[in-house]
Amino acid sequence: TFEIKNMDKTTPFKLEYSPQTAVLLDKLGISLALSTYQAGKVVLISSFDEDHLIQLPRTYKNAMGMAYKDGKLAIASERTLEILKNAPQLAPIYPKKKGVYDAIYMPRASYHTGYLALHDMAFLNKKLVAVNTLFSCLSYIDEEQNFTPFWQPPFISELEPEDRCHLNGLAIENEEIKYLTALGKSDIANGWRENKMNGGILMEYPSGKIILKNLSMPHSPRIYNGKLYVLNSAQGELIEVNPETGNYEVIVNLGGFARGMDYYEDYLFIGVSKLRHNSPVFRDLPIAETSFAGIIIVYLPYKSVVGQIKYAMSVDEIYDVKVLPNQKRPNILSPDMDILKAAITFNDKYYWGEIVSEEEEQKQQNQSQNIHHQQNAIQIRILTKLQPSAVYDQFEPLLCKDLRKKLKEHKINNALNLIVATINNNPIGMIVFDSKTDRSSHIYTIFVKKDYRNKGIAKGMLKFYADIMSKNNITYIEAAFDINSLETEEEIIKKLFAKYPNMNLIFE
Repeated sequence: TFEIKNMDKTTPFKLEYSPQTAVLLDKLGISLALSTYQAGKVVLISSFDEDHLIQLPRTYKNAMGMAYKDGKLAIASERTLEILKNAPQLAPIYPKKKGVYDAIYMPRASYHTGYLALHDMAFLNKKLVAVNTLFSCLSYIDEEQNFTPFWQPPFISELEPEDRCHLNGLAIENEEIKYLTALGKSDIANGWRENKMNGGILMEYPSGKIILKNLSMPHSPRIYNGKLYVLNSAQGELIEVNPETGNYEVIVNLGGFARGMDYYEDYLFIGVSKLRHNSPVFRDLPIAETSFAGIIIVYLPYKSVVGQIKYAMSVDEIYDVKVLPNQKRPNILSPDMDILKAAITFNDKYYWGEIVSEEEEQKQQNQSQNIHHQQNAIQIRILTKLQPSAVYDQFEPLLCKDLRKKLKEHKINNALNLIVATINNNPIGMIVFDSKTDRSSHIYTIFVKKDYRNKGIAKGMLKFYADIMSKNNITYIEAAFDINSLETEEEIIKKLFAKYPNMNLIFE
């Protein structure tokens, strides 16, 4: 355990970290890049000095898998894959902070993949390889088509957008793919969910032979110094696997849902995510109460944790972690930043031209942050991450009887989201739901005041909810509400969700 002493005051992404972490990054001369689809960011973390870390978050919507090689960085976002390249000569003359940065990652190409749920990725033999989780295959990403599949597990009979086995992890050695992880051996849509806590597998490539099974949601297989390491994610374990015998040894218990891992000079940098401790799936796990979002640093020769970085707010999950070697203070630009238009590089020449006004960018950000929808005099808004007590105190008249009782008796402890319909700022209808890190959502209630029923208000709120779920790649919806509390019948709800083929609506 570590005494947390330092905190980066940058808001809203507040960091806490063990004292030796900044010293270690400074000594190694590296920075870290992490992706979080929940917060929609790629974040660079560097040492500011020997006592403090500094971070730089950039917006990459639903950022997931990343790949790094020789100054080139690939980022899988919601429906595109972005390629960035370090332009070190531009970094020290960056107009907004001259003399600060020693590297700067500039967007160079965007592949419009559509939603594929790309997980682990790698630059391999001059190609970009990505684990295509939605279609249960390995694929190349290039300009030819959305993706080019080149391998699938032998138990996958056909490539369909059904996330059949939740293929996710990729282990590479000497420019060759060696092993892959999946959350289950299934050939039906979302079949891995049936035994997701103990159905995980480690496969050999290219045979697809299963060399280890009964894992707990495994991710991030990696080969370092000839040894195979895997994150047994839901148990919060770093394990070393003997692929010849199928046995493994637990190297370190990490205390969080482990996913995303990179290596540098005997140190492992491992991403961990926060679990929902009240979830019936996770609540009995040893890490349910201790989990947090951040990075654990493991020193392999001693098989021990030597540092940690923890998010105090805003970030609940980490997908991937990459080491940026020989870069003490890198910068990164996202494709929507106006300052990108001022950068020009060719041959050995590097220029920052006149900076385009950021007024339009700010206007777009304000519009995206002020999400609303109007239908005649009815206005629909979303409120996020409310405590259950606040929902009960402020919206008790809009709660169905069952949910009101659960909140009053403190039987729901996780943060809740609301979609609220108002007329002249007076609430008349509401959807209560939560969003989970496994790309699922649970609807607790849909309620419309009696005098406003049969006016399409519930349908409007559901449309608003479904649009948000689709934009955030939520693919699994559980509905456990009283159908008599609104005017929209179950078949109408199912018909509405049929417009979103990637979603699975389950009525409890």
